[in-house]
Amino acid sequence: MSAPVFSVIIPVFNKWELTAVCLRSLREHTPDHDFETIVVDNGSRDDTAHALQAPGESLFGQRFTRIRFEENRNFGPACNAGAKAASAPLLFFLNNDTLLTPGWAPPLLDALAADPCLGGVGPLLLYEDRTVQHLGVAFSLSRVEHLYRDFLPDHPAVTRKRRLQAITAAALMLPRELFFQHEGFYEDYRNGFEDLDLCLRIGQTGKHFACAPASVVIHLESRTPGRKDNDAHNSALLTQRCRSLFRPDKHLHGLRDGFLPFIDDSLDIGLRLKDEDEERLARTVLDQPPAVWHERCREHPYWVRGREYLAGILEEQGLAAEALACRIEVADILNLAQSSRNLMLAAARLGDAETLAAAEASYQRLAERGRDKTLCRTLLREAAERGDARLEALYEEKLREISR
Repeated sequence: MSAPVFSVIIPVFNKWELTAVCLRSLREHTPDHDFETIVVDNGSRDDTAHALQAPGESLFGQRFTRIRFEENRNFGPACNAGAKAASAPLLFFLNNDTLLTPGWAPPLLDALAADPCLGGVGPLLLYEDRTVQHLGVAFSLSRVEHLYRDFLPDHPAVTRKRRLQAITAAALMLPRELFFQHEGFYEDYRNGFEDLDLCLRIGQTGKHFACAPASVVIHLESRTPGRKDNDAHNSALLTQRCRSLFRPDKHLHGLRDGFLPFIDDSLDIGLRLKDEDEERLARTVLDQPPAVWHERCREHPYWVRGREYLAGILEEQGLAAEALACRIEVADILNLAQSSRNLMLAAARLGDAETLAAAEASYQRLAERGRDKTLCRTLLREAAERGDARLEALYEEKLREISR
């Protein structure tokens, strides 16, 4: 039997029901490719421990391998063990909380074959409601985040080809040789940021990463128990190991995609629509009912004025809960003390104690940090030291605003 073209490596910990569905979708939607499947069980205590082997062999025959740890060694060690057992020249790391869709594999294989400078490629990851969960990682000076989360998959910013510094290992294909040249996933992380660390190390050799939007995978996201428990540890470790390896690029992505970058009151990079685009959208829905405004807001996730106007209409119609949802979206986009204050007032009118408490906490945090001239000067200096004139200009503008 010849070697497979790629090896699918799935680390699992409990949640057998997710693994079973994931494996079935992998078999169903990868019919014409020679691949192997390796599932690494991180000491599961549910049905995974005894139910995995039979369906694995039934679905994939001799191309199925089960690796069992008696204790949970976390994501990195599990993936590294799967990679060592793999026989294909390409590795495809895949979370078990995913569902493959028809035609997912060819765009990834084609992308790697076409570009020798491509270190790795991933599919477009969508939530169950078919909005974007992940199409790449964006970096600011003090934050990493998924780019264009909640956008519709046909938005021009989503379908545009772009170079990335990192993508998630929830669904990541890369050459096996390259993976081991860089010693695989660093194992001191605890189920998070291993992928960023690996991508940034690979990036130092001149490689870049990409998302192939023609390849779609549904990601149920973070269904593993305790997935976020170690974020503080992982973030500190990433900063310690990789602070000098990444460059802030959220504002650059935003500029290329026609958005307006700004520094929000957390003193980090935000994106919104340009004024002319805000006005253009408003003209397309003048005198239209709220449903039309709502649909346009869904199509344009950064449309602030549309959400503010829609919130006002809904409040006039007595639909306070729906109006509050619009103001929550505005606060999330702008991350400004004033937008949090507006949300506080709306939550108080509705009597929503939970939202009011969250908005009050956000207001206090942003009001204090957003006026911190010392921190703003520090970030301005860091942008200058990195030689990023555009980011430097954004912090200079924010510092002038704070100083007024």
